[in-house]
Amino acid sequence: MVTFGESSVMLAAETVSTGCGPLDRLLPAGGVRRGGLLEWLCPEWQSNGGAFGGAASGAVSLAFAVARRLAGAEGASGRAVVVVDRGARFHPPAVMPWFDGAEGPQLIVARPARDGDEIWAIDQALRCPGVAAVIAWPERVHPTAMRRWQLAARGGGAVGLLVRPAAARREPSWAEARVAVSSRPSPGCATRLLRLSLAGGPWAGEAMLSERSVEVELDLVHGRMRSGKAGGLRSLRQEAPACRAS
Repeated sequence: MVTFGESSVMLAAETVSTGCGPLDRLLPAGGVRRGGLLEWLCPEWQSNGGAFGGAASGAVSLAFAVARRLAGAEGASGRAVVVVDRGARFHPPAVMPWFDGAEGPQLIVARPARDGDEIWAIDQALRCPGVAAVIAWPERVHPTAMRRWQLAARGGGAVGLLVRPAAARREPSWAEARVAVSSRPSPGCATRLLRLSLAGGPWAGEAMLSERSVEVELDLVHGRMRSGKAGGLRSLRQEAPACRAS
């Protein structure tokens, strides 16, 4: 759902590594392009609990890991990460492993009370040049609002990381890519093993989506991603680690 003119603008935008080679290769741009949207789809989403009703999928934790990479990338110094928490279920200390230390980005939390306020807050945050990433979990999004967010992100340079229910795959989208996030059996409560699969995007054809998936493991205590090699833990803040691909 992009025109040739829009595609040329997207190609010119800076691409930032997620810190995980297989995940970078899964994404159409080879990483996350600034000034765009990404949707993380949760099969475990529950309508009465939103993104946190389906938090077992790990999509929220993954969004924060990617946001930390965007805020820590070259040229993004001083840019904040904004969380638009419709429903007031987000607990900031849970993500401090990715945001602690003197070099960590500023974390701003907005808690809109109504759907219209949520749409406006996401739009305004994406337009702000002082924002590196906006994380939100809107359940129902009209295509017009999604288009507004895409234009806002392009104008401000921020990236919208939208955690959505799996049913949103049937809706029109202006996101650069949709990635389905599902949980895998993990060795303990301090880690999260995730399987990520391409679920669509304006570029996608059915042939491109077949059997394209990777697995990543997040260390929720230390803000790290476990590599594919046995025993190796590398910091998301310090270097780009490897991760398992399947």
